Amino acid sequence: MFGSCLCGEINYEVDCFSPEITNCHCGMCRKFHGAAFATYGKVQLKDFRWLEGQKLLTIYPSSSNAVRGFCSLCGSSLYYQITGQKDQLSIAIGTLDDEPSRPIDNSIFCSSKPKWAKQNSGIPEYPEWK
Repeated sequence: MFGSCLCGEINYEVDCFSPEITNCHCGMCRKFHGAAFATYGKVQLKDFRWLEGQKLLTIYPSSSNAVRGFCSLCGSSLYYQITGQKDQLSIAIGTLDDEPSRPIDNSIFCSSKPKWAKQNSGIPEYPEWK
């Protein structure tokens, strides 16, 4: 599967998402994406490649637990990575140019879900981190 930022200057490829694809309703993800939730697919680094534009990535330490990567030209939020977890990224599914290889598995931080957000029916929901 291929993905890119809004301006198309950063491109990447993902072989598969493992272990899951998750909707996250935490405040940081909502702010980073400007939406009710962010959908991220975990990918092992062995299954991921930057194809173009990696030098345009800006890394933002959003907390002591994670960093977030975005395009310095168009601002597209591309991923987050848990601090110290060097073998895995969580890719923003909305940046895929192709359909993801699997369905969404669950929703997390639902206790932070805004009242105006629509319920995600049919998938497990967790009040905090799964």
